[in-house]
Amino acid sequence: MSPLQVSGRQGNSLQALLDAIDGETAPALAQDMAILQEQAARSLRKKKPYISFILGNDEMALPTDSIQEIGELPQITPLPNIAPWISGIVQIRGEILSVVDLIALFKLPYVRGHSFKRPYLLFKQQDFKCCLVVGRITGVVNIDEQHDRLEAYLGSEGAPLAALSPFFKGVMTVGGRTVHILENDKLGNAPQLRNWR
Repeated sequence: MSPLQVSGRQGNSLQALLDAIDGETAPALAQDMAILQEQAARSLRKKKPYISFILGNDEMALPTDSIQEIGELPQITPLPNIAPWISGIVQIRGEILSVVDLIALFKLPYVRGHSFKRPYLLFKQQDFKCCLVVGRITGVVNIDEQHDRLEAYLGSEGAPLAALSPFFKGVMTVGGRTVHILENDKLGNAPQLRNWR
């Protein structure tokens, strides 16, 4: 037998061996891949997205399922004899909505904006709906409500956020920023918003 034939047979047997190994390990690799994909999907499902925004000097966040829309506030129509923290009404997609100034409502420090554009969050909680005026939208914060640890708000009674603090779920640090997580159900059912008349 020539060296070429021996080398060819070794090449074939090596290829056959590699094919056999691939055939035996393929189901286990497919199973491992399926497990990794399921773990990744489960991890994503656990995280709840929150819209983060600036309010006064601080960053807040509300869950996305309580925000119907984000946009630039249209022309506000002022109304007489309403609470001073209601800037007026606007029409959005054929619906007339109150414009709520949370800074005025909760007596937060007022920070003059650098833009004429005023962003809003169309906030909805059960039967209550309004436009919340915010300083600017900062993005989305994903929170794993089972594993991410929210710190308690530790501001004193006279602190700037004291009036808003009963509506905090907690505080967390995200990329070096302190974000105050608001509870949408508490905010939507706040007596200040519901019973101002």
